Amino acid sequence: MIQKFQKSEQIFIPSNDIQNTGENLKEFITKNFELPDDNLEQITSFIEKDCNLEKIIYEMPQLIKRELNYQKIQIKFFDEFQEDELILEITVFSRLNINNVIKTEDKFIHILYEKYPEKSADKVLIFIEG
Repeated sequence: MIQKFQKSEQIFIPSNDIQNTGENLKEFITKNFELPDDNLEQITSFIEKDCNLEKIIYEMPQLIKRELNYQKIQIKFFDEFQEDELILEITVFSRLNINNVIKTEDKFIHILYEKYPEKSADKVLIFIEG
């Protein structure tokens, strides 16, 4: 009897670990990002290989929203590297002036490296276009 009572009194604490299926990630990306290269499958496959990168992508829209107003966010592969050095490019379209753009990009970089392992944070570049 006491055990049943104790079980019912347990407080549910949601896990901070993001456990999503690939379909949920695809839905999240299409709802929150524009895909100029129309390569959703390739992007989700790349993200799913690194759970910290997946967390970064899930948190990115809220992180950006806290720091600035924007019109849209794009996600694509940074195409200046070779195929074996894939990096995601997150471009935020906003009406910031050039001085604020540089400060805000710098702030995003510091946040990423403070919150996530360097190996995962290195896979994301954030640009702001004013």
